[in-house]
Amino acid sequence: MADRTGLKIVGIIFATVTLAVTLATWTVVKGYADGVYSLENGTPARIAVR
Repeated sequence: MADRTGLKIVGIIFATVTLAVTLATWTVVKGYADGVYSLENGTPARIAVR
């Protein structure tokens, strides 16, 4: 049976990957909502510098 330390490390790795994917998805969706990205062409419609 696996020990608790190994399971904790695996859990932390999965949590980190989940957080990274969530943040990347949120950034892309927000970009589409703000009009930074467009599905019509392959380049950004505008680049927002803040």
